[in-house]
Amino acid sequence: MKTKILTAALVSLLLYSCGSTEKIPYLVKAERLQLYELEQYAKIYEAKIMAKDVLTISVNTTVPEAGAPFNLGSNAGSMAITAGNVNNVPGTNLQTYIVDKEGYIDYPIVGKVKVIGLTRVEAQEFIKNLIHPAYITEVPIVNVRFKNYKVSVLGEVNRPGQYVVENEQCTILDALAMAADMTIFGKRDNVMLIREDNNGRKSITRINLQDPRLVLNPDVYYLQQNDVIYVEPNKTKAKAASIGTGETYAISIISTLLSITTLLVTIFR
Repeated sequence: MKTKILTAALVSLLLYSCGSTEKIPYLVKAERLQLYELEQYAKIYEAKIMAKDVLTISVNTTVPEAGAPFNLGSNAGSMAITAGNVNNVPGTNLQTYIVDKEGYIDYPIVGKVKVIGLTRVEAQEFIKNLIHPAYITEVPIVNVRFKNYKVSVLGEVNRPGQYVVENEQCTILDALAMAADMTIFGKRDNVMLIREDNNGRKSITRINLQDPRLVLNPDVYYLQQNDVIYVEPNKTKAKAASIGTGETYAISIISTLLSITTLLVTIFR
């Protein structure tokens, strides 16, 4: 029994100490990418509105009464500070609009408005053209924002959880940064991306974060709202998980003895 414990302990120590550092970095040798390739795929990602998204829409005009019918339950357009507006920021009590499965929101005065597939900027322009000049004579300033732009990061990361993205643009590296990066036990070359489309269909994509050409693939490099990132444990973590309490105790003792031995050799050399 003692022999088995010692063998397991020594094997585990070798696994931890001899692991290849080549499996740890992201975007290995990315500096070798050609400039023309980077320029070809250079873009500012703009999220598109999807079913089940929650939006806020404010309409601002110089005459508060003109924009008021389109700002139900809010103080947007009036530039006034109301009770509950703890940050004293105009428009923070905005009415929210949920995009239905057909891609419509029920907008005041206008009625059903189809916004699915539009970017935030496109939706702003579309709504502005709907209400001007048909309902108000002044050209309004329309602001559309996502209330539910979030991604989830799970598995072998230091701080798994669900994260809200304020600027509505998030790369897979941004998501890992919000989760305080992968642990040393996370598989960098086989990360799972789970995504749902407007029809509720889920897709699963495997991503190699060590591949420098990942930055040239905007479909997976940039995350969509409600994406889920799952980082699987590597073989070292799996093997470590199979070691029992006795083996763990033996590893701790052997590790301590090795450290003491190394110190003594250094002192008396």
